[in-house]
Amino acid sequence: MIKAGFGRILRCAMALLLLCAPPLWAQSPVWRIANDSGVLYLGATVHMLRPGDLPLPEAFDKAYAKSDVLLFEVDLGDLAQPEVQALIAQGMLYAEGGRLSDQLSESSWQRLEHYAVSRGLAPQMLQSLRPSGVFLTLLGIEMVRLGATEAGVDMRLYRQALDDGKPVIGLETIRQHLQYLFSMGEEDPDLFLTQVLDELEVDSSTLDSLIDAWRRGDEAQLYDELVLQLKLDYEPLYRTLVLERNRLWWSQIEILLNSPQTELVLVGAAHLVGPEGLLSRARGLGFSVEAMQ
Repeated sequence: MIKAGFGRILRCAMALLLLCAPPLWAQSPVWRIANDSGVLYLGATVHMLRPGDLPLPEAFDKAYAKSDVLLFEVDLGDLAQPEVQALIAQGMLYAEGGRLSDQLSESSWQRLEHYAVSRGLAPQMLQSLRPSGVFLTLLGIEMVRLGATEAGVDMRLYRQALDDGKPVIGLETIRQHLQYLFSMGEEDPDLFLTQVLDELEVDSSTLDSLIDAWRRGDEAQLYDELVLQLKLDYEPLYRTLVLERNRLWWSQIEILLNSPQTELVLVGAAHLVGPEGLLSRARGLGFSVEAMQ
């Protein structure tokens, strides 16, 4: 990641996370969305947290208590299934005989080798990995380095829902979710991994700034940190991971607003903010959008 700020691709992964300016008094990562038919809550998640980032903002507890059903990007329980773990392991690898270095320029591969060695990895361990596999491997290393070892918002509320017997639903199937994951960097592996390496050196102060913006529900800062540069610098990834999924999820959210139940929808912060985010879509359609205090 670039040293001037928290890395774009990493930021999007964390949470991956405004032309229509938010109210200045927004102080929450959870919003109440309402129309004439119903109410639901939209919560911005961060997928990995540090011990000092806990407990979660109180708005999550309030929205959880008011909700009958919780919806996540995917049913998190599916990710732990052995057959899904096998699909993940297989999907991260090239077909037999494929090598990452064959997809990269010589200078990019040498740079990746140097980075791997600096993090205690043998470069040959990366040869069989597709770009998404390399990204997730390096992301995990950097998150541990920054102390982000705690389960994030989604996993914490998922476990609470299971304990309380509240229904949980995935906005997309596990196969859809994995396909989005595996597609990262496939259009241009050299460009993708070059940008990943450009952005992988971050310090705790920039992560502090991002977590603070998330806690405050600062849509403008979250858009700048999570979305804008990703959209400008790597538009295919933005289109696939953010824009396409926002469109598919919104069609489900509109149906939920017409149900008699109250739902809590929890998705990465990058999906909520910006002119093409879920909050902007709700405002544009005339729905009531209020930061939950």
